[in-house]
Amino acid sequence: MQPPFAAAPPQPIRGESPFQALFEFPVSACELRGPDVPRGLLPAEGDSIRGAVPARVAEFAAGRHCAHQAMQAFGVAADLPLLRGPHREPLWPPGLVGSITHTAGYCAAVVAPAAACAGLGIDAEQCGQVGVELWPMLFDTEELAQLRSMPPLAGQTMATVLFSAKEAFFKSHFRLSGAMPEFNHIGLHPVDPPGAFGRLTLARVGDARLAAWAPRTTLRYALHGTLVLASSVVHHAP
Repeated sequence: MQPPFAAAPPQPIRGESPFQALFEFPVSACELRGPDVPRGLLPAEGDSIRGAVPARVAEFAAGRHCAHQAMQAFGVAADLPLLRGPHREPLWPPGLVGSITHTAGYCAAVVAPAAACAGLGIDAEQCGQVGVELWPMLFDTEELAQLRSMPPLAGQTMATVLFSAKEAFFKSHFRLSGAMPEFNHIGLHPVDPPGAFGRLTLARVGDARLAAWAPRTTLRYALHGTLVLASSVVHHAP
């Protein structure tokens, strides 16, 4: 089985990621674009994914590479492994929060000081990959009505935006709430007219474990070519 991207080595970009524009405080970011080749893992990281198929190992290694690059801005040693928790979540070093995402042809990590926010999440998706047949499982009734009222191409783009923002939201609060609700138990509403950048608000949270965090959550998205990028920030209590 081939890795998810094949052939030429990717070009790492640190400090120039479009994800940085989706945060209202400074973050350290690294991304990989284009074809990928397997990257080395620290021994403890390799042990944590032993037995996975080669494609998953390559994806995991690319994510760890981005995370290590991003953490260097905070003085984290390159040989400190980034391990996984029981639900495969990254266990960031004390004093840091972060998130990793990967989709076809793209991988990124964002890291920030824990003093900046209680939690953060990022997600990247290829636009149009959220098929109409999946919508009832992913979106609530209000979201479905909005999507079905839009022209097909615009609806596909907005469906990807909503899905990506929910993924980012789940990542941002998981270490705080431990909750992984169904996608259609969360309802999002665009704040801004459709465009290359936008904000979303949590219109409905159907899980009591998340209710306390919802008012302190900021959701943003950006369109970059065929990519949809989304961020979620859980702010500290005032």
